[in-house]
Amino acid sequence: MDKPFEGFPVYKKALDLAKDINVLCGRVRNRDFYHLKDQIRRASSSIVLNIAEGAGKWTKKDKMNYYRIARASAFESMGALDLFKAFMLGNKEGIESLKRELVEIAGDLQALIFSIEKR
Repeated sequence: MDKPFEGFPVYKKALDLAKDINVLCGRVRNRDFYHLKDQIRRASSSIVLNIAEGAGKWTKKDKMNYYRIARASAFESMGALDLFKAFMLGNKEGIESLKRELVEIAGDLQALIFSIEKR
């Protein structure tokens, strides 16, 4: 079975990012922030899962919809990282690095959406 999303550079970046976010969350032991850790894990997972699901869709409209959802989840993840930083739940530089990766992923998804629109 063909899995085209595995060849997408943006998919690989999103998968690596989800792993890095999981590591960050694992370092936060304070139970008061379980909700935030859960939210960012789900948002970063949503990026990966929506890229994969979009690749499996047949129509341009369906594909673009899933890639748009993945892009929105990247922005949600950026907001969650801002909360991590505000609550001092991690290394500032590490959090900023993750945010830069998310900006790149969002840009890659936007380029993917535009390329589908032009077809």
